Amino acid sequence: MTGYATTNQTFPVDGYAAVVNDQVIMVAEVLAALQPVERQLRQAYQGLELNQKLAEAYDSALDALIERALILDAFERRKDLSLPDTFVNARMEEIIRNKFNNSLAEFNKALQAEGLTQDEWRQSLRTTIIVTLMREREVESKATITPQAVRAAYTNNRSAYRIPDQVELWMIVIHSGNTTAEEELKRHQAEEIRRRLIDGENFADLARQVSEGPKAAEGGYVGWIDPRTRRDELAEVLATLDPGEISDVIPAGGDYYILKLEGRKNGTTIPFEKAEETI
Repeated sequence: MTGYATTNQTFPVDGYAAVVNDQVIMVAEVLAALQPVERQLRQAYQGLELNQKLAEAYDSALDALIERALILDAFERRKDLSLPDTFVNARMEEIIRNKFNNSLAEFNKALQAEGLTQDEWRQSLRTTIIVTLMREREVESKATITPQAVRAAYTNNRSAYRIPDQVELWMIVIHSGNTTAEEELKRHQAEEIRRRLIDGENFADLARQVSEGPKAAEGGYVGWIDPRTRRDELAEVLATLDPGEISDVIPAGGDYYILKLEGRKNGTTIPFEKAEETI
């Protein structure tokens, strides 16, 4: 499993940190936002105190990304607002001119060093502009919008601030084959794999050996997800599993699945105090 470790806990970097409406915030995004302060904390603290400070910084970084996602969602829901490409292009040209001596080659070299494409960087710039503009509008509008109106907007659109239930998932996938004989053979293989798991074999070790799914190299670890993002057949089973439980073999979409539920997080509603700034 690919992960990021504090002194006594690990965050899987390919897992979900939060889901805000239709926007997924990955753990990797939180860790990227955390990097500048993390370096300072590691220089100033150690041991359990460092771990506590890192956990607090992680929560703060996640809160900031949730707020950012809420702002972007508010912008997208406003039919009267738009950000012309010409505005983004002009800002992009200004940055290249001022920070890279008007050299596109130097700009692209910097992007390559960061592991970014120009389209990814441009999308990030667009997001930053939107967040800045929306915050400016918020400051201007607070002079005229009453607290009662803000509270009413939150109450009337409460579902928009709902973070859904999440499950921590491990998964083994076996492709079923193209013929009836292959399907029968693969089904038998999947049942034998499940039997070995029930007998106590380590899920991650076995998944690396036998799984044919995209997460095989990570031991079948999918991470924290909204179960509704999975196929209906899998979501229905996930709803019935207890933490630590392994599913039966599940046929779905031409494949056989074996699921292990590691844990659950109940859905929550973002409190008014956090959502208020985006309304």
